[in-house]
Amino acid sequence: MATYQGVEIDLEPTAGMRREAALGLRWREEYNRGGTAVGVGTARAILSGGELSVDRVRRMYAYFERHAVDRDAPGFEDDGSEDFPSAGKIAWLLWGGDPGRTWSTRKRDQLMTIEQGQSSQTRKVSLRQMPCAFKALSTSHSFDGYASVYDVVDAFGDIVDRNAFTETLAAARRSGIMPAMLWQHDATMPIGVWTDITPDEYGLHVTGQLADTTMGNEAYTLMKLGALSGLSIGYSVVREEYDPERDARLLKQVQLWEISPVTFPANRDARVEEVKSTDSGYRGLERILREAGFSRSESKVIASRGLTGLREADASGISPADLDALIARWKH
Repeated sequence: MATYQGVEIDLEPTAGMRREAALGLRWREEYNRGGTAVGVGTARAILSGGELSVDRVRRMYAYFERHAVDRDAPGFEDDGSEDFPSAGKIAWLLWGGDPGRTWSTRKRDQLMTIEQGQSSQTRKVSLRQMPCAFKALSTSHSFDGYASVYDVVDAFGDIVDRNAFTETLAAARRSGIMPAMLWQHDATMPIGVWTDITPDEYGLHVTGQLADTTMGNEAYTLMKLGALSGLSIGYSVVREEYDPERDARLLKQVQLWEISPVTFPANRDARVEEVKSTDSGYRGLERILREAGFSRSESKVIASRGLTGLREADASGISPADLDALIARWKH
């Protein structure tokens, strides 16, 4: 029995699939049409006597979803026409025929359940790691970034629609209860709050505030080190569609339960780009002043002697007119 993510799953083809695959190979040779090298390879894998790979199961599911329309073409069913068996019929058989379609759909659902980390008897919550970027805000321990982006296909062929979060966020605003911020999807370990979650043209933009607790401080430190390098959303699917052009499941509406900083994002682009701490003391003040637009010399004078220190034009090298403008800008 095969093992996927530490869970055993039976991926052995059924007898019905083997019969269909054998017939497909025989008809392809007899009629010299139908199927591709990939289809022939799938038929041979079905007949090999061993279990199929997870990748093969995904390919089978995608094939049957994409080619279901072939069943309506002339010659697919044995209706006495000279078109039977059609090229589409032979190709369909190579992939295991109707038994293969039923089997691959069931196995695909089982694989998704394993990935979601819950049994089929409980509410299905997907954990989806997405491209994101953290950057510090003016308030200590706060950051923002993207928890989800549009048009990114995950390992199971899912894409998030740009309106997928509309209903769940509207409900959160009405209730005043935002999705949770958890430590690595652990429901017993909240580490902060999401102060804003807003979809934009790129994805789901989030602003978070880490708690001044042991775990919150640890998470912030790890973000700065780059050890905590991604965001992941926990959600349930409310409505979905199949996108034949991209051969993927389009998530039209989801229920967003939580968003977690995570260590290992599934997408290699899901990495923290920048995290800054809110510094204190002379060095921190000097850096903040320089980021606000003051020059190096101006920042040193203000940090060491305050605004009145700028009055000492000889020490700072700043003209009286420029000095008045700088003080006005700082006070503003």
